[in-house]
Amino acid sequence: MVGFRGTGAPGRTEGPDGTCSVTARQRGRAGYRARPGRPLWMPLTALTMVMAVVLGVAACSDQPERPRAPRPSPTTTPPSAVEPAPSGLGWVSGANGNFPADVTAWAAWTRRPVDLAIVFTDRANWPSITTASWPVGAFTRAAFPGELSVAQPLYPQNGNEQACARGEYDGYWAQFGQTLSKYGRGDAYVRLGWEFNGDWFWWHVRDPQAWKSCFQHAATAIRSTAPHVKIDWNMTAHRDSLPGSGADVWSAYPGDAYVDVVSIDSYDSYPASTTEQVWTRQCQQRSGLCTVAAFARAHGKRFAVPEWGLVRSTGGGGDNPFYIEKMHEFFAANAGLLAYEAYYNNAEADNVQSSLHNPNLSPNSSRRYLGLFGKD
Repeated sequence: MVGFRGTGAPGRTEGPDGTCSVTARQRGRAGYRARPGRPLWMPLTALTMVMAVVLGVAACSDQPERPRAPRPSPTTTPPSAVEPAPSGLGWVSGANGNFPADVTAWAAWTRRPVDLAIVFTDRANWPSITTASWPVGAFTRAAFPGELSVAQPLYPQNGNEQACARGEYDGYWAQFGQTLSKYGRGDAYVRLGWEFNGDWFWWHVRDPQAWKSCFQHAATAIRSTAPHVKIDWNMTAHRDSLPGSGADVWSAYPGDAYVDVVSIDSYDSYPASTTEQVWTRQCQQRSGLCTVAAFARAHGKRFAVPEWGLVRSTGGGGDNPFYIEKMHEFFAANAGLLAYEAYYNNAEADNVQSSLHNPNLSPNSSRRYLGLFGKD
């Protein structure tokens, strides 16, 4: 698999007071590269909240521009109960894979069914993004009975945010909905413009208003041909402000009508969660697990962690079982809210090197993952 994790870029973080405290085809992530004189991942800053949300179980403000963590509101309607998952963990647990065989190997290792597969389209051009048989066609129900989450750019590299905002790409996205339906995946999760608050992907937010309009157009067009699709608005952790403009990360929220799932990709880095204090601080920052979960709850949305994992490359915690324990604790505490989570297993030298299996790069964490997520 060719593709780099890409949740790593330095940048200013902003507190609530405004202070800065594939070979032949690209099958995975792209963008995780070192930059001269700059770290691969960004430092964390503490987020002062009105009420601490250590495990993300409190509600937050109903203000998409700058959500807070206020007192719980009796008018907030939580999502309905989640159906039991085949994994038996109490929530939907997934893994990444280019083909079902990759996910099946993870299932064999954990001795549990994999509930969901994380996939990435080839981003070379519109046909590879919206109408190609790979990867959706590889993950038909017959080939993989679990759920599917597809990461999608908002446009190819020769596209642009303004044209998307004007609706010029609506026809392409309607085609993608048809592709999902064609392969029996009309109910897939679609991570439109995933990790929009990092500058490593070309579809990152430049003008928040234009980007939101772009997202709204794409979501509406996909729904027109795949009415049961689940639109996933996905940020990266540890990046509180948008690249370029420095606007608050939440200024890119497109509105409840266009979002089914609010999610975050969260990796163990900058700084690594080696203590309870560091974990709590990063969880509560504006682009932290706790804050995103609280926002989803307050808006009656499902919450997801499509990518999480160890980081052995620069800025990461390496073989850190404590991080594995805290993620499991967080998922268990938020099981009723959680749409899905997926460990990103990767061993590439220029990627996060999170691999727990085939190869096992972090034996202590691998054992801890099996003890918590594997079958007894």
